[in-house]
Amino acid sequence: MQPYFFPYLGYFQLAGAAERFLFYDDVQFIKGGYIARNRILIGERDWMFSVPLAGASSNKRIVDVKIDLGKWPLWRSKFMRTLAQNYVSAPHRDQGMSVVEEVLELEDDGIGSLAAASVEKVIKAVGRTTNFQRSSVLAIRQDLRYEDRIMEICKQEGVDLYLQSPGGSELYSCASWESVGIKLRFLRPSFPMYPRKGPWVAGLSIIDVLMHVDLQELDAMLDKYTLFTN
Repeated sequence: MQPYFFPYLGYFQLAGAAERFLFYDDVQFIKGGYIARNRILIGERDWMFSVPLAGASSNKRIVDVKIDLGKWPLWRSKFMRTLAQNYVSAPHRDQGMSVVEEVLELEDDGIGSLAAASVEKVIKAVGRTTNFQRSSVLAIRQDLRYEDRIMEICKQEGVDLYLQSPGGSELYSCASWESVGIKLRFLRPSFPMYPRKGPWVAGLSIIDVLMHVDLQELDAMLDKYTLFTN
């Protein structure tokens, strides 16, 4: 999966179900996607938050796109203040703020690294032991088409079961993967409702979930998915 910034619950269900999870970060950066942004509700209004980037372009790979460090300190401060105010009455506000604050302690200036950290640290917080890797550090041929490249990575890593998001069922055939000795399954996420002030909306950033449910309940929510084949 491409690394997304504080993605929705379904992304974490996929990451939590895996023993090893690959961030596909050496592919094209998609402007307007969820690599550098996501959404919560402010009151009853949908609000998109976006990390400031320097020279972001769809001609670059995700791993090569950088955060605008000149704008970062002010953006970070405003973002944290917005979250603190918006979730002032949320039952697990301190828990959520702590996780977000830890993620925003930059390890480097790459948006891919920041997005990956937003997934890794939430998975770690709920006690899962998923092993995370990034495709940019693997020695895989760049001339392979998308599916063949993923298949080659799985072969090199000794993978016998590959989990894919549900949209992959329109692109990949379980039979073709089985022919090379790898089981392919698609993970259909679910969105358990949780108490929150105001309307409940499925598919918000995991930040909203962190503010409203404790980590034990979130861990249980990660198992609310089904696997299917085609």
